[in-house]
Amino acid sequence: MSACDPPLPGPNAPNRGTDVFGTLYLGSPLIEVAGAVVIATVDVPAGEDDWTKPLTEEHPRPVVLVHGTFGNRGYTWTSAAPLLRQHGYRVFRLDYGQYGNPLIFGLGDIKRSARQLGEFVDEVLRRTGAQQVDIVGFSQGGMMPRYYLNALGGAPKVHTLVGIAPSNHGVTAQGLMNLARQITGARELVEQGAVGTVVPAWPQLQHDHPFQRELAALGETTPGVRHTVIATAYDDVVTPYTSCALAPAEGVEVRNIVLQDLDPADRTPHVSMPYNATVLSEVLAALDG
Repeated sequence: MSACDPPLPGPNAPNRGTDVFGTLYLGSPLIEVAGAVVIATVDVPAGEDDWTKPLTEEHPRPVVLVHGTFGNRGYTWTSAAPLLRQHGYRVFRLDYGQYGNPLIFGLGDIKRSARQLGEFVDEVLRRTGAQQVDIVGFSQGGMMPRYYLNALGGAPKVHTLVGIAPSNHGVTAQGLMNLARQITGARELVEQGAVGTVVPAWPQLQHDHPFQRELAALGETTPGVRHTVIATAYDDVVTPYTSCALAPAEGVEVRNIVLQDLDPADRTPHVSMPYNATVLSEVLAALDG
């Protein structure tokens, strides 16, 4: 991972009173737009996926996009989905982990969410005739597929897993609150009562939960699957950002990328990563590789 270690916003900032919202507007106009998209609304119509479009010889694998905690198949991928289509990929997005809230997902038991991902992948393969898919996941959506691969037998069905700021080794409660307060309806949701009741994934996402130990015991990577991780040194949710990385393993292709190694001036925080042009360029490179 990168040796670059700038001050992180939120609980790791020199000024602990600094609100994460401020960091959304310190960087490029792209970060400003991305932050505004996430904060303003989560009710973004996703449109139809590419069920009726044939795969091409150039891109024979469908791309499954997996949102994160408090995400949905609409707003999370407003930049990635059209870009992937522009480059000839067929895109399929699922909403997983619904638990009460009609607009934001990734809330339910993570093991059940992994089963939902498996069912969705099976449907994509059945309807497209493909042999394998590529998965691109953000935050929880970059971590949860590892349970599908290593515990639920998904490995033969997946060629490439790309994690954008994935919570591969869990997060802190403060990191989760930093995430919740940036998404319309999420903070209110977790403040309704016992957070583990309204958001079952919440305790499972924390680094010291038994689920995280079980996930680690299953293995960080999966033989036969190509792994790419794209992290940001300004992550205010997955802290430290180095915990996004996956350990290299013999015979497994693993690439750990830090955004600031590519652009040292880029201050993109966690929630804006799926909209960042450099990040999406690396996603395309990982899928093309």
